[in-house]
Amino acid sequence: MLPQIPLDDPRVLALAKARQQFAHDCSHLPTWEELTEDEQADGLPDARNYLEAAINAGFVIVAPAGG
Repeated sequence: MLPQIPLDDPRVLALAKARQQFAHDCSHLPTWEELTEDEQADGLPDARNYLEAAINAGFVIVAPAGG
């Protein structure tokens, strides 16, 4: 199944930022703020896919729309 979550979903940005902070803390890679706009944009599809996978695996519970 193709990802259904749009790249501009705020959860995607939050996950991308958290993943980059983890990489920074563990490997001294740049923080999210230190990445270029292109590098930030490149990280969003992976974050969206990780979020979609976590939802599909049941690790993330999604509230019904409107609730």
